[in-house]
Amino acid sequence: MSTPASACSLAETPTPKIRPVPNFHPSIWGDQFMTYTPEDKVTRDCKEEQVDDLKKEVRRKLMAAAAASPSQLLNFIDAVQRLGVAYHFEEEIEEASKHIYSSFHDANDMHGDVLYDFALRF
Repeated sequence: MSTPASACSLAETPTPKIRPVPNFHPSIWGDQFMTYTPEDKVTRDCKEEQVDDLKKEVRRKLMAAAAASPSQLLNFIDAVQRLGVAYHFEEEIEEASKHIYSSFHDANDMHGDVLYDFALRF
């Protein structure tokens, strides 16, 4: 037999625990992420065009560095990889690496910081 709901006394119901309310500092970001609105198509297309232009410029500089000297090319490839954008230029870097490997025995450009240039070749 079940007891009717009115038969239960209020003393039997557990009282909720009162937790202290933390007093956090206001966020330095404010509500910036709550009011986010995505960019419109024109702005997104403009940014994509800028990215494509920058990729072309890096490819052009990569080819110019390849024509200059292997040490400049290695420094440029190192900088591109450190920036974390080398995945955009995998084919060009592979081609440049093959070029450097084929001319590895020609060490005429070895001046200045020889150890640094030699380490980059690895």
